[in-house]
Parts: sequence; structure tokens; C-alpha cells
Amino acid sequence: MVRVAMTAERQLNYLFHDRINGILPPFLNMGTLGLNYGMQACQFTATSTTAECQTLAMPNYVHSIPNNNDNQDIVSMGTNTALLTRRVIDNAYQVMAIHFIALAQATDCLKKADKLSPATRKHYDAVRAIIPAFVEDTPFYDEIKKVEDLLRGYCL
Repeated sequence: MVRVAMTAERQLNYLFHDRINGILPPFLNMGTLGLNYGMQACQFTATSTTAECQTLAMPNYVHSIPNNNDNQDIVSMGTNTALLTRRVIDNAYQVMAIHFIALAQATDCLKKADKLSPATRKHYDAVRAIIPAFVEDTPFYDEIKKVEDLLRGYCL
């Protein structure tokens, strides 16, 4: 799950970096550069969340503390590992939600929604039902959570 978050975050960096992708505006900003931030704040969120995933992925066996008359050590770390894994999975959903919003915004920047395959268009439309294409700066936390919930629903 950490690798999924890392890959999505790197893809976000590509989408948001106009000098690398060569086709999209910086931060998928459809407003006025210098006055509007586009998805810049979302990238900060995705990057810090991915960094947290990397930290949480630190193996618990380095915290081995013998117990049970020195009979067990690693086994007692299983619950901690499960709780950390749950947090990493939640974080990965957040990064992927930002990724889906960015892909929808990139599609609109390029005016290519009508060229999407039917399956991709279904996902695009689902994201756009939550967060329409945007020009002006806006907080994204509610929309990120709603897209996150949408993605969780896909997995049911």
C-alpha cells in the first residue's frame, strides 16, 4: 500500500509539473497563475501523507522486546503492525482520491472528456459529480473525503 501511495504521489508530481509533462498548466491551474493555486495544496497533502506512509512502514521487528520468559518477541508486535497497516491503507485512499481528482482536472485542462473510454468516463463522471472542474481556489478537504468514500465503495 505504501508503494501504491508513492506511485500515485509521483504521478501527481508529473501531472502538476508543467516543465516535466509539457502539456498541462502548473498544478492543473485553470485560473490565473500567481492568483490561483490550482491543486498545489492537494499536492502538499498527498506528499506529506505519502511520507507518513513511508514512516509507518518501518518494520516492527526493530522494536523486538522479548517477553513471556523470553519466549516471544515478534508475535507481540502483530497488533501494532495491523494498526499501522490500517493507517497506511487509509492514507493510500486519501492519496488516490487526490489522484482521481487530478486526473479529472487534467482531462478538463486538455478538453478530452469526450474522448474517454466508456469505463474511464464512468469514473470521470463519478468524480465530477463530487467536484466539478474548478478555476478559482477552493478548499478540497470535503471533496477529497467524498472521493475517498467513492473509491472505498468501488472495493466492496
